[in-house]
Amino acid sequence: MHKLVPFIPAKAGIAAAAACALALPGLASAADLSGAWKLVISVADMTVHVSCDLKQSGADLTGTCARTDGDAAEKPAAVTGKVDGSAAAFSYSVSFQDMPLKLDYTGAATSDTAMSGKISVAGQDGTFTGTKG
Repeated sequence: MHKLVPFIPAKAGIAAAAACALALPGLASAADLSGAWKLVISVADMTVHVSCDLKQSGADLTGTCARTDGDAAEKPAAVTGKVDGSAAAFSYSVSFQDMPLKLDYTGAATSDTAMSGKISVAGQDGTFTGTKG
């Protein structure tokens, strides 16, 4: 016995796919991390505040980041990184007490104005949160 399979015209299938994409905005478009960000970093029992000005072009992420804590304020360091959907990985190098340090961030945008993830610096792992605007 043959089962009848309903025929769905191609246009209806495309419309259904578009409706699903609109219903799931997080999946419909990639994050745009361009803009001014305030990061709060927690690593090795320290909390550090960082200001970043990020620019995203396709999957490439560039810009600058600088620590903004009182006397420890520093000149902006050049950021390089990649964005894949809502996930991001970026890094920059600074000098702290005459010691060069590379800060490696991996995380994700949790909304248009928030991100969070992990940071690795000088063999120590920590976490960060960020607010855009």
